Amino acid sequence: MSETITPAHIVLLCMQVLMDDVDLDELFGHAGIPIERLLDPEGVLTSSDIVRITESARSLTNDPALGLHLGEELGVEMLDIVGMLVSTAPTVRDAIASVLRYSPLFTAMGRGDLLEEGDRARVVLHMVDDMEPILAFCVEVAGAAFWNSVRRLVRGEFRLRRLCLAQPAPAWADEYPRVFGEEVEFVFDAAENSVEFDRACLDLAMIRHTPGLYQRLQEQAARRLASRPQSESASAAVLRMIDEHLGEHVLDLSTVAGYMGLTPRTLQRRLKDESTSFQSLYDLRRQQVAQDHLQRDTDVETIAAMLGYSDPANFYRAFKAWTGVSPSEFRKRRSA
Repeated sequence: MSETITPAHIVLLCMQVLMDDVDLDELFGHAGIPIERLLDPEGVLTSSDIVRITESARSLTNDPALGLHLGEELGVEMLDIVGMLVSTAPTVRDAIASVLRYSPLFTAMGRGDLLEEGDRARVVLHMVDDMEPILAFCVEVAGAAFWNSVRRLVRGEFRLRRLCLAQPAPAWADEYPRVFGEEVEFVFDAAENSVEFDRACLDLAMIRHTPGLYQRLQEQAARRLASRPQSESASAAVLRMIDEHLGEHVLDLSTVAGYMGLTPRTLQRRLKDESTSFQSLYDLRRQQVAQDHLQRDTDVETIAAMLGYSDPANFYRAFKAWTGVSPSEFRKRRSA
């Protein structure tokens, strides 16, 4: 299996945060990676390269909690065009959606999902298997960087409620409250890696929102994403097929596997390797589409038809199973 790759300049920008503590030439030399590879605008690093760099950084800084401390110093702005897009987005919801949609432009190490349930929302992080040796480090960096960016770029009070980590509590667990706040609940050995917050925070405004620039950046990011060589994950391919055929009829694993030229068993195995399933992806996409149109005041019958439901009652039941509330209650809460 080929390794995932990440643009080298993104890794270099992250590591430059350590310049006061570590000489970069020494860091990359210690990892056995010529710094010229990181200075090449077209250069890329494999997952094993990043593992070696991370282990070298931990060794040279003698900081076991380096992931948290590095994340505290990082900001979404450093993510090239995606960072600019996020910074100029109108709301937190739009900012998160931009990161999730355009993440292939800055990394192939993982992906995320935004889930909304009741009065809470959470962003779930899925890392590729290649990053398993430094999974906890990556989650700490991502979580701390998310919180650092939110505090600087969001207008109003963002209530972070829970941080879940699929790892045992580390020796430096007492550092988590300092980074994320005393009021946050920390769950170790969890079923997922995620940050959970008040759902209302998704509607908070971003302080740097610039409508015209945001629109232009969206167009540029979409063009860049479309021009990239495509090596889709099974999850991304399934979501694309769902988007293309949503509304034609209720989709199932066998039908989507046929669209992809695979047997159902093969597709099921590939999704399992990515720690997901067809039904999870299908429910996620239908939930996202339904919530989007409920916020636009689209009538429920139309939404049900868009999602492939011939009977709106079936859509009502599915939506309540996804979110814990009925479509009408969801719309009322959004209006309120």
